[in-house]
Amino acid sequence: MANINDNVADSEGAEAGERQPRIFYGWWVVAAACVLGMFGNGAISQGFPRFFLPIRESLGLNYSQMTLIFSLARAEGSVAGPAIGWLVDRIGARPMILVGCIIVGVGVILMSRANSYWMMLVLFSGFVSLGKSAGFGQTLMAGVNQWFVRRRHIALSTLMTAFAGGGAIVVPLLNESIQWLGWRDTLLWTGIIILGLTIPVTLIIRSRPEDMGLRPDGDPPDNAASGGTGRRRQSARQEINFTFREAIATRTFWVFMVGAILRVSVTNGMLIHVFAMMALRGLSEDEASAWVSGMFFLGIPLRFVLGVTAGKLRSNLILAAGMAAGAVGMWGLWLGPGIAGLLTFVVGIAIVEGVTSVNWLMLSDYYGRGRFATLMGFMSLFMNIGMVAAPQFAAYIVDQTGSYYYVLATFTPLYLVSAAAFLFCTRPPPPATARRRWIGQDTANAPAAGNDD
Repeated sequence: MANINDNVADSEGAEAGERQPRIFYGWWVVAAACVLGMFGNGAISQGFPRFFLPIRESLGLNYSQMTLIFSLARAEGSVAGPAIGWLVDRIGARPMILVGCIIVGVGVILMSRANSYWMMLVLFSGFVSLGKSAGFGQTLMAGVNQWFVRRRHIALSTLMTAFAGGGAIVVPLLNESIQWLGWRDTLLWTGIIILGLTIPVTLIIRSRPEDMGLRPDGDPPDNAASGGTGRRRQSARQEINFTFREAIATRTFWVFMVGAILRVSVTNGMLIHVFAMMALRGLSEDEASAWVSGMFFLGIPLRFVLGVTAGKLRSNLILAAGMAAGAVGMWGLWLGPGIAGLLTFVVGIAIVEGVTSVNWLMLSDYYGRGRFATLMGFMSLFMNIGMVAAPQFAAYIVDQTGSYYYVLATFTPLYLVSAAAFLFCTRPPPPATARRRWIGQDTANAPAAGNDD
């Protein structure tokens, strides 16, 4: 994983009186983010639906009430997302991760002692959801994204692969813990582990390479780059950064938004209900956990391979193909027979999970890293509306009909609409007053582009 500077870089740094570290610090940032993201996202995002049935039965809730807990958490995330993205771009990812993870850890510990529906609703939809928005997901991706340009695809694909690994590893652990300790003690230990990881991870993570006097990708400093070889000078190439207003003024951004909204809405609606779906299909909790874990395990290599491939092929085509595969997978759970249907579902949704990294890589490739977190936060405002509506729709239908048949009949074609949106999501032209950033130069030296808001 490490970026080991070659002899040319070392000689250039020596001439300038500075020697670059053999391992670029950005890779330590990636490693720390992977550890936190693997457990945190694995437990709170992919793993928390495992608590759906035990909590529902323990508190005597129906499907709609239990789903509302998840849905309001997404609604809170949609409100907080733009503000968190704005803060990450301005004060950096590190303080946001520290505060967010502490809130999550404390919130999960308090949830383990919740004895009413309203306590569970407030704690998960309020404390835990706010902390997750601030400390995990988009903040970790934005932090890693600041450290890389040329190697962005490898770095972000590695992080997103760790997210998938969290689902594969943490879901079966949660399943065993719930069976042996019960859901309350499992939540208690989950919160303790998150708090235990927070301090060492935030001691390693730095928000930007410039905070340490470094350059993205580990490129040499100005004096080394200016006196080096043509190959080194070429490595410090220009990067076009859209301002927020320039980005949302492009047609591509809104087409991209449609595809992303449908992707996350259908996937989230399905994943929240996946254990209940499989239970109604006749699978035991152990069998359902095995299938879901297998889906996340398959997504581990797919996230990395597809993310790196996106640097060589057109990202929108990869996303379109992934959504089409998801439609086939959803059909497997809807109408597919027996084991063949379940296998089709697992493979199809694993591909959808695999192209998740391509989604955010394309956003960064198209619009630059300058306002990456702000754009992610703005998108979350709209994406989370769908992530609230989809599971609530599913809960209402199953409460009325006792079946997920019509839910899956709706979700399957929506994946195809998402595929069509991504297919037409081509790279936007540079803004009229292109704000370029030279890798290794201060942003103050880059040409101005007017109002950055």
